[in-house]
Amino acid sequence: MFLESCQLIFKGKRFVRLFIFIVVCLGFLIAVTILAGLTIFDRQHNHILHDYVARNDDIVVLSTTYYENSKSFPPSTAVILFNSVQVFHLKYSTLNVVTETMQGNVEVQFKIQPVINKIPFFCKWVPYIAVGQVPEDHVLLKLSTNKKDGMELSLRTPFQTPRKVVACFSPLFLNERWQLLLATVEIYSHYGAFLHFYVRSMITDLFKLIKENKNTRISPWPSIKIGESRAASPMFDPNTELEFRNQASAMTDCLLQYKESAEFVIFPDPDDILVPVLGKNYHEEFTAAFNMFPTAGAIVYNMTQTSIESSITPALYSPISLLSSIKFKGEQRWGKLVVRPERVDSTWIHRSYSIKEGYEQKVMPVDVNAFYHLRIWKFPDYPTVNRTKISNPPYFDPYHLNATKRTVYNVSDGLKIQRKFKNRVSDGNMKAIYSRLPKVSLYYPLIEVCYNRIFYSMKDIGTCRGPEYCNIPAFPGLRCTNVASEFVTYKSYKNIYIHQLISTDFEEGENGCTL
Repeated sequence: MFLESCQLIFKGKRFVRLFIFIVVCLGFLIAVTILAGLTIFDRQHNHILHDYVARNDDIVVLSTTYYENSKSFPPSTAVILFNSVQVFHLKYSTLNVVTETMQGNVEVQFKIQPVINKIPFFCKWVPYIAVGQVPEDHVLLKLSTNKKDGMELSLRTPFQTPRKVVACFSPLFLNERWQLLLATVEIYSHYGAFLHFYVRSMITDLFKLIKENKNTRISPWPSIKIGESRAASPMFDPNTELEFRNQASAMTDCLLQYKESAEFVIFPDPDDILVPVLGKNYHEEFTAAFNMFPTAGAIVYNMTQTSIESSITPALYSPISLLSSIKFKGEQRWGKLVVRPERVDSTWIHRSYSIKEGYEQKVMPVDVNAFYHLRIWKFPDYPTVNRTKISNPPYFDPYHLNATKRTVYNVSDGLKIQRKFKNRVSDGNMKAIYSRLPKVSLYYPLIEVCYNRIFYSMKDIGTCRGPEYCNIPAFPGLRCTNVASEFVTYKSYKNIYIHQLISTDFEEGENGCTL
C-alpha cells in the first residue's frame, strides 16, 4: 500500500515541477560555489586563471642572442629573452619567427621555456627564453604570423674574450652604499672574477669609480614598458609584477652573454661575499666543487647572516675591514648559484629550472663554504682601518658555535686587497672622485625599512616584491646616473602585442636617482 502511494506521488505533475525546481536551484548553487571558489583561487594565485583565458597577451622582448657556433646549442641558434604573464608557456608552446634569407623567407618555430618554472609564482610576470635554429645565411629575423610585416629582432652575439670566472650581479638601483660596492669589486677581483653589473640608477661618483675599473662591465638595466597598444589594462605597470627589478631576466641575460667565453658563472647579490676555501681563487674553488659533484649543472652556496662595521669617511675606509669586523649571527639563508654555462640555459638567482638533461642542481654544505651575507651594518666613529685587526681575522663560524677551524680570509690576501684598493683610489682623477663620496646615506635607510617590511619580515610572502612598492622621495641636486630606454610595439602578431627594447643607455642628472 505504501509503495503504491509513493508511485502515485512520483508520477504527479506537481512533484515533477518541484523536482525540476530543486535540481535547477542545486545546479545554480553549485555553479555559484564553483565560480566563487575559482575567483578566490584566482585572487590568491595572481589571477592565473584570468590570464590563461585572456584572448590577447603582451610580451616584452629584452634581447636576442645569436650563436653561430656554441657549446650549448646547435649551430646557428638564436635565443630570445622576454617577459610575459606566468601562464604564457601554457597558452603558447612556440613563437613564430620568419627568417629572411637570400633564397627567400623561412618560418622557424622557437620553443618557449620558462626561466622560473613554478606556478603559481608570487609575481604575475616572469622571464622566458625562446630557442630556435635558423638558416646560416639569414639576413634578419622577425616575429610574425603574417606574410606582410613583423617585429624585427635586434641580434647580438655573445662575448668571446675568455673568462675563467664571471660574477653576474643582480640589478642595482638607487645605489649609494659605496662602502659595500667598492669592497665587492676589490674582493671578487682579487680572487679572480670578472664582474658584470646591471644598473638602473647609482650616484654618479660611485658609478665612475666602478666603470673605470678594468675588471668590471656595467650594463644599463631599464624598467620595462608596454605601449598604448596592449592587451593589459591601461593602468597596469608590469614592473610592479616582476620580482626584484626583473632580476631573473638579468641573470639569464648575463648567462647568455658569457655562455661561450666563461668556464664558471656565479650569480650573487652585491652584499654576498664568497671567499674561496677549496682553492686559492674562484677558478680553483669551483673546479674542486664541480669535481665534488660531477653531475652538477649548478651548485648552490648557501648564505650565512653576518654583521659588519665600516666607516662613513672615505679617508678612513678599508674594504677588507668589512671582513675583519665580521660577526656571524648563526642564521643561514637560501643560497646563490654558480653554474657551468654549457650545462644551463637560463637561471634564477636561487635556482635554475633549465639544467640540461643528465645534470642537476646540488648544494654545497655550509660547513665547507658559504656566502657571507653582509646584512647588518654599523658605522662606528673610530677608524676601521686597522692593520692589527686585518692581520687577525675572525674565524668562520656560520652556526655561531665558537668554531676555530679556519679564518674568514687569509691574512696575505687581506693585505693585498687593502694595498690594491689604496693604489687604485690614490691614482690621478680617481682620488678626487673617491674623496667626494657621500658620508650620509639618503636612499639606503629608506630601502632598508621598505625591504624589512615587504621582504625580510616575510609578512607579504605571497605577493610580488620590489622597489616599486617603496615610497622614495626625490632629492633635487643629487648627482645620479640613471637609465634612459626606448621600446617599440608591434600589434599584428596573432593574439600577442610585442613590445621590444630597442635602445638603452646611461644619462647623468642632477635630480637624484630614479627607479
